[in-house]
Amino acid sequence: MSFDLKILNGDLVVDSTGDLKKVENTDKLVQDILKICTTQRGFKRKYPFYGCLVSNSLIGSAFPEDFMNTYASSQLKDSIQSLIELQKIQQRFQYMSPQESIAAIGNIQINRLPSDPRYFLIYVSVVNKAFSRVDASFEINSTGL
Repeated sequence: MSFDLKILNGDLVVDSTGDLKKVENTDKLVQDILKICTTQRGFKRKYPFYGCLVSNSLIGSAFPEDFMNTYASSQLKDSIQSLIELQKIQQRFQYMSPQESIAAIGNIQINRLPSDPRYFLIYVSVVNKAFSRVDASFEINSTGL
């Protein structure tokens, strides 16, 4: 089974014993989704394909909202598909539990916050290989992800 270090609001989380907290299974999958969707594509120089261009699509766009949402949803879907491909590579070298592996992409929604048009609410739903729905949601603002 693989694991990752738990990240909360961009910081590593320390448990009550002073050790770095780990995430596994479904919690790891949610964190993996959030990381790839909130990382600007090209930000990691060694992995230029990793990340998402969604903030570039949403922020400062003059396109109609329905077109913008469709375009950004497509970019999010591409990022999740990249995550699936990365998981396939990882599975060649390391066991991954069915709870942390994506089987299918479910629903992706992007909505502008009515009270503040600078903010967008993002919702991603996938089905893991344990046949459970896993939901991840986050928001972005006009300064980016």
